[in-house]
Parts: sequence; C-alpha cells; structure tokens
Amino acid sequence: MKVIFYMPFKKELEISGGKTVKKLAEELKFSLESNVVLKNGKMVTPDEMVNDEDTVEILSAISGG
Repeated sequence: MKVIFYMPFKKELEISGGKTVKKLAEELKFSLESNVVLKNGKMVTPDEMVNDEDTVEILSAISGG
C-alpha cells in the first residue's frame, strides 16, 4: 500500500497491507489521537483493514497558530 504522511511535510512510503489502521499506526509510530487517517480518500476507524491496493493518508489533526 502507499502511505502518505502530511506531518508537516509530504512523505511517501510503500509497505505491505493486510493490517488494521491501529496496527499500521503502531508499526509506523504515529498517534491515532493526534492524526486523521484516510483510506482511498475516506476517513477510517482504527479497526478498519488496509490492504496492498489502498492509498492511506495520515494528516495531522493538530496545527500551530
């Protein structure tokens, strides 16, 4: 799957799928409390599965001002 981080700069990774969003967060060491996760453009919950053909975007839910 393609994983795109926007924290604060765009960074792309290719990793294997077949895991939950929660497991992905644990593996990539990002917080689900302070980030929003999109799968193929739609917001997902921590228990949703992501697979090899998916594009996952991780957006910071907190911004400075």
